Amino acid sequence: MADQPGGVEHFNRTIGALPDSVATMQRHAPAAYAAYLAARENVYRDPPAGNLDRATTELIFIVLDVVAGHEEGALAHAEAGVRAGLTVGQITEALMIAVLINGHAPWGKTGYKVVEHAARVAGQSST
Repeated sequence: MADQPGGVEHFNRTIGALPDSVATMQRHAPAAYAAYLAARENVYRDPPAGNLDRATTELIFIVLDVVAGHEEGALAHAEAGVRAGLTVGQITEALMIAVLINGHAPWGKTGYKVVEHAARVAGQSST
């Protein structure tokens, strides 16, 4: 694990901050946090060490967080995704695929907020 024991640098680099939920894990379940950090660092390997570019990794996180109803994570990954080169259109289209599979509920609860946030981050006017 590159930046143990804290791992905060990894989160700052990938999504901009250490989420409260992860900070709590770090304090109260340090062994679980260490395993989580190691898995996360593995997933965030850019090519050629990893197989997915950063934008694709972030897009997958966005969709999975929306489907799971994890708004905080979806918003953070949307911001990171835009920084990695994702367009608002790409994020929206991926979430429309999720609507086809999972129905409207995840979109209505979290998805539309993620698209609006991505639009703001990208400097696009939000309606």
